[in-house]
Amino acid sequence: METPIELELVGKKDDMYVLKYPGLHVPINVNFELLEKFRKSTEYIVKESPTFLKNQENPWMGNTSPDSIRA
Repeated sequence: METPIELELVGKKDDMYVLKYPGLHVPINVNFELLEKFRKSTEYIVKESPTFLKNQENPWMGNTSPDSIRA
């Protein structure tokens, strides 16, 4: 994979941020400290998705219970 790797910030749920990582079908959840490390790194570019900017007040994952999530 070429660097810098582009990550897309797609949501926020409580104190966790949701990133889409290229090649992964499931988004990754990171805390603020790790998000800042990604942003400051020269190996990654973090872009905020238009839906994240528009819906910062609404959690990306919604009120989904763990029982309803299947891998």
